[in-house]
Amino acid sequence: MRAWQIQRYAEPLEALSQAEVPLPDPGPGELRLRVEAAGLGLPDVFMCRGQYAFRPELPFTPGQEVVGRVTAAGAETETDLGSRVMAVTAFFRGLGGLAEEALALDAAAYPAPAEMDAATAAGFVIPYHTAYLGLVTRGRLQPDETLLVLGAAGGTGAAAIQLAKALGARVIAVAGGEAKVEACREWGADLAIDHERASFAEVVMDETRGLGVNCIYDPVGGSAFAAALECLASEGRLLAVGYASGAWSDASTQALVRRNASVLGVFVGAYTKPLLDEVHSALLDLWRRGAIRSIVTRSVDWSDAAKALHELSLRRTSGKTVVRVVESVHGAPNA
Repeated sequence: MRAWQIQRYAEPLEALSQAEVPLPDPGPGELRLRVEAAGLGLPDVFMCRGQYAFRPELPFTPGQEVVGRVTAAGAETETDLGSRVMAVTAFFRGLGGLAEEALALDAAAYPAPAEMDAATAAGFVIPYHTAYLGLVTRGRLQPDETLLVLGAAGGTGAAAIQLAKALGARVIAVAGGEAKVEACREWGADLAIDHERASFAEVVMDETRGLGVNCIYDPVGGSAFAAALECLASEGRLLAVGYASGAWSDASTQALVRRNASVLGVFVGAYTKPLLDEVHSALLDLWRRGAIRSIVTRSVDWSDAAKALHELSLRRTSGKTVVRVVESVHGAPNA
């Protein structure tokens, strides 16, 4: 079968090459999927550079998210053969979604409704599950509260904007550049701040009359995390979701005590499958009612996967980018 592989650590255009590889055999707790579409994300860029937490032996296939049909199942799995699922892949073993068939974790595979197109499904699980666990489970966001979303034009930021609006909160979004700011407005942000033109912390404090925000969703880390701490209201919660900046950051205990505030880690892997199934069901209900929608802004052919990941690495994209796999390779989504 065909797959995109990281052959050496470099920028995506130099790191990725197409290759013929054997069909992967699913181990215990794993499924093999015939991939309809695969989602791209910054972790794939970091994997190309050799900078991610997981570094499988070269060469390996990246791609954390897929939608597809189950063609084989290992021991200790519950998903039926032929089921259409959206799932997190075994990317940490180097058997990710940028392939005609990929391995996925049965514990991270969820129903993909027939009425949901492949692109939407391929970019749904990680952004929306993370947003739900952050805002609802960890952040306890309330309808009368204000949420600040950092990195709001990215996939997880876009999901957080839409979910927060569905929960009835006011949303302030932070992004870089007018095009990304406009994307945040389209996703429903009440206020979108261009951090390339102004200090977002100063704007937030002005907008809240010096009170600060109740909750912060931070998939960025680094210096943005430090600046965001100054925006927390009393009893505010800063949700540490990721490090798209390339670095984590630390909170001053003194600053947290002074603000009577908290920093909460958000890690989807800490939750059991039964709870995640409930989260997925709740999110699908919101999607079916139109309360949340697809965050995919770009869908590319198989042959353009490396170029698309290059564009993502340059931070030129908004929302989620997906690669059409079955359609590009075989000519029909369910061929």
